Amino acid sequence: MILAIVVFVIAVTFFVIAHRDTTQKNIEDGEEAPMFIAEMVTTELADARHVGTTLSWIVIGFAVFMQLIAWVAAAQKLGKVKKSNCCIEDRGKHLDAIEVYFDLPLYFGLLGTVLSFILITLYPEAGLMFAYVSTGMGIIVSVILRVFYLTPYRQDLISRNDMMRD
Repeated sequence: MILAIVVFVIAVTFFVIAHRDTTQKNIEDGEEAPMFIAEMVTTELADARHVGTTLSWIVIGFAVFMQLIAWVAAAQKLGKVKKSNCCIEDRGKHLDAIEVYFDLPLYFGLLGTVLSFILITLYPEAGLMFAYVSTGMGIIVSVILRVFYLTPYRQDLISRNDMMRD
Protein backbone atom coordinates (compact mmCIF):
# COMPACT_ATOMS: atom_id res chain seq x y z
CA MET A 1 0.00 0.00 0.00
CA ILE A 2 2.85 2.34 0.79
CA LEU A 3 4.36 1.48 -2.58
CA ALA A 4 1.08 2.41 -4.29
CA ILE A 5 1.05 5.78 -2.50
CA VAL A 6 4.67 6.49 -3.47
CA VAL A 7 4.03 5.52 -7.10
CA PHE A 8 0.94 7.75 -7.13
CA VAL A 9 2.82 10.77 -5.76
CA ILE A 10 5.63 10.24 -8.27
CA ALA A 11 3.15 9.92 -11.15
CA VAL A 12 1.32 13.12 -10.18
CA THR A 13 4.61 14.98 -9.78
CA PHE A 14 5.77 13.77 -13.17
CA PHE A 15 2.43 14.77 -14.72
CA VAL A 16 2.60 18.28 -13.28
CA ILE A 17 6.22 18.76 -14.35
CA ALA A 18 5.54 17.41 -17.84
CA HIS A 19 2.68 19.86 -18.38
CA ARG A 20 4.50 23.00 -17.29
CA ASP A 21 5.23 25.56 -19.95
CA THR A 22 8.94 25.17 -20.70
CA THR A 23 9.03 27.94 -23.30
CA GLN A 24 9.02 30.84 -20.85
CA LYS A 25 11.77 33.38 -21.42
CA ASN A 26 14.31 34.03 -18.72
CA ILE A 27 13.70 37.62 -17.65
CA GLU A 28 16.78 37.62 -15.46
CA ASP A 29 19.00 37.45 -18.55
CA GLY A 30 17.84 40.90 -19.55
CA GLU A 31 15.33 39.77 -22.13
CA GLU A 32 12.04 41.54 -22.32
CA ALA A 33 9.02 39.95 -20.74
CA PRO A 34 6.63 38.59 -23.36
CA MET A 35 3.46 40.55 -23.89
CA PHE A 36 0.24 38.92 -22.88
CA ILE A 37 -2.11 38.30 -25.72
CA ALA A 38 -5.74 37.49 -24.99
CA GLU A 39 -5.51 34.29 -27.06
CA MET A 40 -2.44 33.19 -25.11
CA VAL A 41 -4.17 33.75 -21.77
CA THR A 42 -7.26 31.87 -22.97
CA THR A 43 -5.10 28.97 -24.14
CA GLU A 44 -3.22 28.85 -20.84
CA LEU A 45 -6.47 28.85 -18.86
CA ALA A 46 -7.85 26.02 -20.98
CA ASP A 47 -4.61 24.05 -20.49
CA ALA A 48 -4.78 24.61 -16.72
CA ARG A 49 -8.38 23.38 -16.64
CA HIS A 50 -7.41 20.31 -18.66
CA VAL A 51 -4.48 19.51 -16.36
CA GLY A 52 -6.62 20.08 -13.25
CA THR A 53 -9.40 17.85 -14.57
CA THR A 54 -6.96 15.12 -15.59
CA LEU A 55 -5.25 15.21 -12.20
CA SER A 56 -8.64 15.09 -10.48
CA TRP A 57 -9.56 11.93 -12.36
CA ILE A 58 -6.17 10.46 -11.48
CA VAL A 59 -6.89 11.16 -7.79
CA ILE A 60 -10.33 9.51 -8.11
CA GLY A 61 -8.75 6.51 -9.85
CA PHE A 62 -6.20 6.29 -7.07
CA ALA A 63 -8.97 6.49 -4.46
CA VAL A 64 -10.91 3.68 -6.15
CA PHE A 65 -7.73 1.59 -6.35
CA MET A 66 -7.03 2.13 -2.66
CA GLN A 67 -10.63 1.19 -1.80
CA LEU A 68 -10.20 -2.06 -3.72
CA ILE A 69 -6.99 -2.76 -1.82
CA ALA A 70 -8.79 -2.13 1.48
CA TRP A 71 -11.69 -4.39 0.46
CA VAL A 72 -9.36 -7.24 -0.55
CA ALA A 73 -7.26 -6.89 2.61
CA ALA A 74 -10.34 -6.99 4.86
CA ALA A 75 -11.82 -9.97 2.97
CA GLN A 76 -8.54 -11.88 3.19
CA LYS A 77 -8.16 -11.29 6.91
CA LEU A 78 -11.78 -12.27 7.56
CA GLY A 79 -11.32 -15.39 5.42
CA LYS A 80 -8.30 -16.42 7.49
CA VAL A 81 -10.31 -16.05 10.70
CA LYS A 82 -13.18 -18.08 9.23
CA LYS A 83 -10.84 -20.87 8.12
CA SER A 84 -8.94 -21.04 11.38
CA ASN A 85 -9.50 -24.02 13.64
CA CYS A 86 -9.60 -21.89 16.77
CA CYS A 87 -12.39 -22.00 19.27
CA ILE A 88 -15.21 -19.50 18.90
CA GLU A 89 -13.91 -17.23 21.64
CA ASP A 90 -10.48 -17.03 19.99
CA ARG A 91 -12.10 -16.23 16.64
CA GLY A 92 -13.89 -13.34 18.33
CA LYS A 93 -10.55 -12.08 19.63
CA HIS A 94 -9.06 -12.42 16.15
CA LEU A 95 -11.96 -10.37 14.76
CA ASP A 96 -11.20 -7.65 17.28
CA ALA A 97 -7.57 -7.71 16.19
CA ILE A 98 -8.36 -7.32 12.47
CA GLU A 99 -11.06 -4.69 12.89
CA VAL A 100 -8.67 -1.99 11.66
CA TYR A 101 -8.87 -3.53 8.18
CA PHE A 102 -12.56 -2.64 8.10
CA ASP A 103 -11.65 0.99 8.87
CA LEU A 104 -9.04 1.23 6.10
CA PRO A 105 -11.56 2.47 3.51
CA LEU A 106 -12.30 5.47 5.74
CA TYR A 107 -8.62 6.30 6.07
CA PHE A 108 -8.01 5.87 2.35
CA GLY A 109 -11.04 8.06 1.62
CA LEU A 110 -9.61 10.80 3.81
CA LEU A 111 -6.24 10.42 2.08
CA GLY A 112 -7.97 10.92 -1.27
CA THR A 113 -9.74 13.99 0.09
CA VAL A 114 -6.49 15.52 1.30
CA LEU A 115 -4.83 14.83 -2.05
CA SER A 116 -7.81 16.38 -3.84
CA PHE A 117 -7.66 19.51 -1.68
CA ILE A 118 -3.94 19.82 -2.41
CA LEU A 119 -4.76 19.48 -6.09
CA ILE A 120 -7.45 22.15 -5.80
CA THR A 121 -4.95 24.61 -4.31
CA LEU A 122 -2.71 24.04 -7.33
CA TYR A 123 -5.54 23.94 -9.89
CA PRO A 124 -8.64 25.74 -8.55
CA GLU A 125 -10.68 24.65 -11.57
CA ALA A 126 -10.39 21.01 -10.50
CA GLY A 127 -13.56 21.21 -8.40
CA LEU A 128 -14.49 20.04 -4.94
CA MET A 129 -16.61 17.15 -6.16
CA PHE A 130 -13.61 14.86 -6.42
CA ALA A 131 -12.59 15.51 -2.83
CA TYR A 132 -16.02 14.67 -1.53
CA VAL A 133 -16.37 11.60 -3.75
CA SER A 134 -13.23 10.14 -2.20
CA THR A 135 -14.56 10.52 1.34
CA GLY A 136 -17.97 9.24 0.30
CA MET A 137 -16.46 6.14 -1.27
CA GLY A 138 -14.50 5.45 1.91
CA ILE A 139 -17.60 5.71 4.06
CA ILE A 140 -19.68 3.52 1.75
CA VAL A 141 -17.05 0.80 1.40
CA SER A 142 -16.41 0.73 5.14
CA VAL A 143 -20.13 0.43 5.89
CA ILE A 144 -20.56 -2.35 3.32
CA LEU A 145 -17.63 -4.29 4.76
CA ARG A 146 -18.91 -3.94 8.30
CA VAL A 147 -22.62 -4.54 7.63
CA PHE A 148 -22.36 -7.37 5.13
CA TYR A 149 -19.16 -9.13 6.22
CA LEU A 150 -17.96 -8.39 9.74
CA THR A 151 -21.22 -8.03 11.66
CA PRO A 152 -22.97 -11.14 10.26
CA TYR A 153 -19.93 -13.30 10.99
CA ARG A 154 -19.61 -11.87 14.47
CA GLN A 155 -23.32 -12.53 15.09
CA ASP A 156 -22.88 -16.08 13.78
CA LEU A 157 -20.03 -16.67 16.21
CA ILE A 158 -22.09 -15.31 19.10
CA SER A 159 -25.07 -17.52 18.26
CA ARG A 160 -22.84 -20.62 17.91
CA ASN A 161 -21.22 -19.81 21.22
CA ASP A 162 -24.63 -19.48 22.88
CA MET A 163 -25.74 -22.82 21.40
CA MET A 164 -22.62 -24.52 22.73
CA ARG A 165 -23.30 -23.22 26.24
CA ASP A 166 -26.85 -24.62 26.25
